[in-house]
Amino acid sequence: MKTIICHCGLLFAGLMLCNTGSAQSVEEIQKQFPGKTAVFSNVNRNVDISYKKGIPSATATEISEMLILDDKANGIYNKDKVFTSNFNELKKVEAYTSVPDGKGMKKIKVSQFKTQASSSQGVFYDDVKETSFDYPQMFKGSIAYVETEHYNKDIRFISPFYFSTYLPVLSATYTITFPEDMELKYIIKNDPKKDITVTESKKGRYRKLEFKASGLNNNEYFGDGVTAPYYAEHVIVYVSQYKTDDGMVPVFSSLDELYKWNVSFLKDINVDADKTLKKTADEICAGKTSDREKARAIYLWVQEHIKYVAFEEGLEGFVPRQATDVCNKRYGDCKDMASLLTALLQASGVKAYFTWIGTRHIPYTYSEVPLPITDNHMISAVHIDKDWIFLDATDPNCIFGYPTYSIQDKQALVSISPEKYELIKVPIVPASENLLVDSTFLTIEKNTLNGNCSVDYLGYWGADIYDNLLFNKGDDERVYARRRMAKGSNKFIMNDYNISYPDPSKKSVNIKSHFTIPDYVKSIDDETYINLNLEKLFSSKPIDTAKRKVAIENDYLRTIRQVHVLKIPDGYTVSYLPKNVSISNALVDFSIEYKQIPGSVIATQYYVEKRLYIEPADFPLYNSSLTKISPAYKEEIVLKKK
Repeated sequence: MKTIICHCGLLFAGLMLCNTGSAQSVEEIQKQFPGKTAVFSNVNRNVDISYKKGIPSATATEISEMLILDDKANGIYNKDKVFTSNFNELKKVEAYTSVPDGKGMKKIKVSQFKTQASSSQGVFYDDVKETSFDYPQMFKGSIAYVETEHYNKDIRFISPFYFSTYLPVLSATYTITFPEDMELKYIIKNDPKKDITVTESKKGRYRKLEFKASGLNNNEYFGDGVTAPYYAEHVIVYVSQYKTDDGMVPVFSSLDELYKWNVSFLKDINVDADKTLKKTADEICAGKTSDREKARAIYLWVQEHIKYVAFEEGLEGFVPRQATDVCNKRYGDCKDMASLLTALLQASGVKAYFTWIGTRHIPYTYSEVPLPITDNHMISAVHIDKDWIFLDATDPNCIFGYPTYSIQDKQALVSISPEKYELIKVPIVPASENLLVDSTFLTIEKNTLNGNCSVDYLGYWGADIYDNLLFNKGDDERVYARRRMAKGSNKFIMNDYNISYPDPSKKSVNIKSHFTIPDYVKSIDDETYINLNLEKLFSSKPIDTAKRKVAIENDYLRTIRQVHVLKIPDGYTVSYLPKNVSISNALVDFSIEYKQIPGSVIATQYYVEKRLYIEPADFPLYNSSLTKISPAYKEEIVLKKK
């Protein structure tokens, strides 16, 4: 599915800023943003929309200036890049550094620009290219300047403008000028403090929207956080309709218009019945009687036989290929796989539909933002026994009946017919279905802990193992298995292991291992101390609520049940057993339970992750949970010689 590249959005590498005009000194700005090595002193993007032969197009001019506050920025912020594609053509790029020379500012131009294909994740080829360059002499007081001009020949793809970014922004302005007979709409995102002001004006036969903001601090990046569009202040401007001699032409005046545009790419796809495809569907579904059995068989066949390879150029990023071609070539991108899935399912008599959807990298819903930027993916959906099942064959190990984890809780746009669509919310797979069960039996030999461990992985847990084992063979498989089974301390030694697959259709996995952990057991006089919490399932540093304002994103909800059974050595008795602890709140269920039975002590940890997103408002509850659990992880059982 075509990803719309924001050619110079503030959050991305092609950020553009304009002349500073700021009366503040470097020292004053350092005080305003302590600890920062650079700021964007001013940002300006001007978009002009006009008609060419009755068809609207846009030219975007962008200028940026990055003010260096500390010599440490040199080597960190020198590299920059701008993007170009079939829809956003780069017409001009100019860059230089203004360097203080004791008398004023000396301009040092960037002399080398390198243009090459952009490496989009998951895309084998697309038409996006990047022009990269290095700013020279980025030292305190220097200003890195870049100016670009892009031609946008399709007004459906006006890029959002981001006011907040990875560096503080002193001032930013976004203006868009358009003909008076054109209707524009805009959506302001993530601006609870109303930092962004909007001014509307008119001059002659043109109208102008101007958005401004100043003094914006940057948002810190967190590897476990949501993507920037979830929290960064930005504006989405789009053309609703425009006037021609024949009347008003709707563009994206509503979701209906977006659907009409989307479905237009399907009008010539899989129109004629194909005997070869029907024969393939019949062979796959031989012996299957119910729609659910047929759908499962076809889904598994496509996962196994069709390789995911994306190839996108221009509108090819939106148009699926014919199902017969995909089947014959045995490869395709998400649209192609959706085309083949839908055609095979329909040939077998199962109601199946092309479906557009955005992954969880995109925060928007179709209801709120009925624009192409709301989706980046295509799948197939089937309606069986009043249930919607979402089929995404780009993941070769996704379980039938599960959505891929990256589309959970997202709004799907399902194409029922050329005139009709449905918006369906993709379900979140319950934590109880993503289950890890760890059964470990322990013995003590002097100060060494020996163990036999068996771990079952179900649901997304199992699918993750399958995915990882695609790329970890031979010695790499052993390294991966050790990483999964390691516990207790960094002295963990995995003596052997075995991986089995009890039910490949459900992607369940079992890993067994024998291990030793030298020096794990502590002995003082006639007492022996052992911490049976060999893994701390819910343990991390408290969230710095003053610094972090970005939600935590979990791949999926999950349940872990971990049981450690320690055989009491001959001649010993249990003199101390820690107290049980448990918590249950909106974020997690957690407990540690100790139990003594004849000859053994059992420690059971139980952990349920209950939210896909831990929002900043949840951070105090998260921290209070940690406060209660952390001391429990330090508890040890005490064995005493008789």
